Amino acid sequence: MRSDAASGNAMASFLMGIPESGSVPINAPPAFTSLYYVVFVQDDWRVSKTLTLNLGLRWDYESPMSERYNQQNRGFDFTSPSPLKVPGLDLKGGLLFTDSNNRLPYKRDLNNIQPRIGVAWQFFAKTVLRAGYGVSYFPTFSPAYMNGFSTSTPYVASYDGGITPGPNRLRNPYPTGIQMPVGRAQGLSTMLGQSFTFANPERTIPKVHTFSLGFERALPWRSVFEISYVGTRSKEIETSKGMNEVTAAQLAQYGANLATAVPNPFAGLLPGTSINGATVQRQQLLRPFPQFLGITQARNPVGLGWYNAMQMRWEKRLSGGFHFLLSYTFSKTMEAASYLNAQDPLDQPARAITDNDAPHRLILSGGWQLPVFRNTRGWRGAMFGGWKMNGIAVFQSGLSLAAPAGYYSSGVNPALPADKRTMTRYFNTCTLTTAGVRQNCASADEPVAFIQQPPYTLRTLGLRIASIRDQRPLNVDFSLFKAVPVSERVRLELRAESFNLLNSPWFGSPSTALNTANAGLVTASQTNDPRNVQLALRLVF
Repeated sequence: MRSDAASGNAMASFLMGIPESGSVPINAPPAFTSLYYVVFVQDDWRVSKTLTLNLGLRWDYESPMSERYNQQNRGFDFTSPSPLKVPGLDLKGGLLFTDSNNRLPYKRDLNNIQPRIGVAWQFFAKTVLRAGYGVSYFPTFSPAYMNGFSTSTPYVASYDGGITPGPNRLRNPYPTGIQMPVGRAQGLSTMLGQSFTFANPERTIPKVHTFSLGFERALPWRSVFEISYVGTRSKEIETSKGMNEVTAAQLAQYGANLATAVPNPFAGLLPGTSINGATVQRQQLLRPFPQFLGITQARNPVGLGWYNAMQMRWEKRLSGGFHFLLSYTFSKTMEAASYLNAQDPLDQPARAITDNDAPHRLILSGGWQLPVFRNTRGWRGAMFGGWKMNGIAVFQSGLSLAAPAGYYSSGVNPALPADKRTMTRYFNTCTLTTAGVRQNCASADEPVAFIQQPPYTLRTLGLRIASIRDQRPLNVDFSLFKAVPVSERVRLELRAESFNLLNSPWFGSPSTALNTANAGLVTASQTNDPRNVQLALRLVF
């Protein structure tokens, strides 16, 4: 059976030995090795009855991950002349490799010193001050890339776009042989005419500074109240950045002419690549390294992170069969680990709130041993007495909206008042196109929130819009359970549990496709689990 009039018969193709597609990948098997050493000292010093110090010092060393057969790249040479000689072009650059004299793809990071100090001071009978500071490093165990040590031989099914089958059959699908990885043999000529990613040899281990200051107060009813400030500062977060892009000045100068076809000086020199034809787009020849396509430098130690929070906690310890914990966090989480444009400086990633930033988070949890029939004997006490219930309720702010690419901000806040937000239009989608036409506006006088960005211009709109957040209704989990002693070592447990008791749906973010009718639409696709009720009978012995 044919799926449509333009398709052939798959069984007939099979009987004739004509495959549709295929490939033979060859990947060099790696043998990675990494060493990890830790030295630390810690002491708790009770200075007086009311003052305790926690002191510590730690040093970590994670060696760069070596490979037994030196099958890794060691960065990129930005300055050496390329072995590929093309008249009129001063070609430079190429991949570097580890070897027997330098087996490490990164520099050694020996500066991972981590001081830690904590203070607990009881300056009143029922009041304690707590403070702390520490530095932590996060192991990465990241190998470098292995460009040149893998390849794939594709099956050529047709030479005319699928109109007629090619000559290759199942009995010999690769008549010219299987391509083998070239390894490091080509040196700076490795990956010519192709895209690739390499790791920055100046990579360092990411670290975070953590600090806090808080007060704890004992209250009546066996309860404790605590309020604290908690902050972190992360440094050397890894980023990735394109290194073979046209400049901002070239974008402004050439505009749409960047895509114009021009005579290709690489014609016939780079077989099997997309830049081997008679013509090539002008922007390819304007790249810093035109003999390559996209070049991404990964693991750049330039990213930053910030976290600031006020945390409050009120806890009632178990008494009278009842306990609870009420906690509230007001926070902000930001990072600088991505770029608005490929032309942005390497050391200036864009600062934005993170995709998991939730300014408000309120949690109430607790348990209660039900007093009914507690001291009743007989079948009523056995059936209705001794039940306990636990619950946890979570309310938090929604997550921020990822800003649409290809648009400027008009300066108008696109967030709508709560009484005007709907599932079909969650935010102000009113947009001014490059043709000067208003699009997706609720009325003729609604202020424009976005302006369409002309092609070949740089983005200025941030990565996320903090004022627009998806919905996060209250979530409640509840359980009711009872333990029935059978003997001294055996008990029977009855449990009834419900997750998302109120069946509160969490929907995803609204669409930011501003050039379509779906702009601002929240699809009715639930991102959390619906209500789940389960009954359990468990024998514990």
